[in-house]
Amino acid sequence: MIQRETELYKPVEKFFTELGFKVDAEVKNCDVVATKDDTVVICELKRGFTIELVYQLVQRKKLTPYVYAVIPRPKNMRSAEFRKKLDILKALDCGLLVVLNSVKRVDIILEPKGEDTRTNMIRRRSLEKEVRTRKVSLNLGGQSRKKVVTAHKESLIAALCYIEKYGKIETRKCKDNIKNVLIKNHYNYFVKLDKGVYSATKAGLRVLDDEDYKDIADFYRNEVESCLK
Repeated sequence: MIQRETELYKPVEKFFTELGFKVDAEVKNCDVVATKDDTVVICELKRGFTIELVYQLVQRKKLTPYVYAVIPRPKNMRSAEFRKKLDILKALDCGLLVVLNSVKRVDIILEPKGEDTRTNMIRRRSLEKEVRTRKVSLNLGGQSRKKVVTAHKESLIAALCYIEKYGKIETRKCKDNIKNVLIKNHYNYFVKLDKGVYSATKAGLRVLDDEDYKDIADFYRNEVESCLK
């Protein structure tokens, strides 16, 4: 039996990956974002069909016409109650995926038409930029207790790993996302040594030992040469 929303994520990730999509979790408040070419699919994971889910679907439709609700497979999908829920999804032009508890199989119950043109392009481009910038997928869709690794946080950790090894980092050698975290320095984790040259504070380096960011810090420590690219 599915106890947590995060248990729905892996089957959904596998489902879209096998269709050729790149799958990311917890992107700009969306549980799951799957991208392929110019197509963006958003999934919201819930253990049941709730008003909160409906609200989230309405918000996600502003980003893409391809939006799915994902829930555990109900015991009786022929019931009048379930049919009413399908009617709501049809009215919103949203799809429905169900995850079979025993084998974690994903079944398509309803597909969106994909014809909605009310996309908020500013928010859509922000979503796509977040996906493009991320190199590592360590989040689980539906997670709430563990800290989400955003593209900004990933870039910050990459820069800190480089400084940990080499003592300093030069913006002229960095791609834009790394430059931005150094120059903006939102958390005061960096120290400017010279024009375009930065080191890290003790507080900054301690972030690399934070248990919530351990996996991503390990990744960039092993791939430190690619941090700036």
